[in-house]
Amino acid sequence: MIYLDNNATTKPFPEVVKIITRFMTSRFWNASSAYGQADGLDGTVESAKAAIRMLSGVGSEDEVVFTSGATESNVWAITEGARRAAGDGWVLSSQIEHPSVRETLEHFQEQRLPVLWVRITREGVLDLDELKELVDPNLRFVSLMLAHNETGVIQPLSEAAAIIRECSPECLIHTDATQALGKMPISFSDDLNEVDLVSFSGHKFHGPKGIGGLIIRNGVLIEPLIRGGGQQNDLRSGTINTPAIAGIGAAANRCCELFQKRHHEAVRAIRDHFEAHISSVFPGALILGKQSPRLPNTSFFGIPWNDADDLVLALVAKGIAVSKGSSCSAQSIEPSRTAAQMGYSYEEASSLIRFSASCETTFEEVNLLVEELQDLCGQNRNCGKI
Repeated sequence: MIYLDNNATTKPFPEVVKIITRFMTSRFWNASSAYGQADGLDGTVESAKAAIRMLSGVGSEDEVVFTSGATESNVWAITEGARRAAGDGWVLSSQIEHPSVRETLEHFQEQRLPVLWVRITREGVLDLDELKELVDPNLRFVSLMLAHNETGVIQPLSEAAAIIRECSPECLIHTDATQALGKMPISFSDDLNEVDLVSFSGHKFHGPKGIGGLIIRNGVLIEPLIRGGGQQNDLRSGTINTPAIAGIGAAANRCCELFQKRHHEAVRAIRDHFEAHISSVFPGALILGKQSPRLPNTSFFGIPWNDADDLVLALVAKGIAVSKGSSCSAQSIEPSRTAAQMGYSYEEASSLIRFSASCETTFEEVNLLVEELQDLCGQNRNCGKI
């Protein structure tokens, strides 16, 4: 299988598999037990937190709470936001958020929580002019993703946060950084220092599934979502998943090493090569968000008059894994919701395929993808022509 769907999930690094196996077989203790503490499992957890802080560019004073993944972290952040907005406040998000954000907000909206949704532009970027018009002093909570899971477009989060802070200084600002963390260098202590809560998930950057977290910036106090045994400083109860925490720490450390070697630029070169190749073979090919800053590994493209579902299934039969779009909506027969919000037609949106590379992707693999697409579309004489 040629795997080109790394925004859905990633292959764990070998060192991640090794350390998880070791903790599951020979260090499987409950970290809260006396022998678990004697074995230094609390040090393993703190080392993993330090690795996450380094990967996200937050300070040592900022709290990292491990959860079951970004979905839980997003729900936790939004639940806190809804609590703060109860009464005379309201919350704000964008039209292109992940379903775990959008549907949770819609759930609270059904319970009479006022929610407003910022538009995005044709290039997939938050409309900052509309944001300025919407924000007022009663805004209590904002959730805006950092990088989009389909288009890869990096949102102007720093600019948006500055607009929000100017009008509503006490507003709680959350970002779903799931697609960005581990794929691009980030510093929440520098240009993103106004963000209060950050969600992430290990399996998006070559760590294990079932482990993620919420970064809570220093001085921000939130209510726990899960109560019980008081683990993780009473913020998220439940026996901690030490093997997965060790694994996510190893993945974060490895990603930091790759950033130091500027390996993300090598991934970008492969993505750009793919887009140049696909555009030369199919002159009418769509590439969404191409004029905007994007994740280095992501291309959301379409070949006119070809159905994405048919092409994805045909490519899978040939041993090439790509996707129609968000893995959380992969079974939907409807085309990309994001493409529709960007102003693309139903027919254009129906043609869109997501290609997402990793540090293991090669030029030969993406060349083969283009060749197979050319072969599959060859029977359509109008393929790729506007």
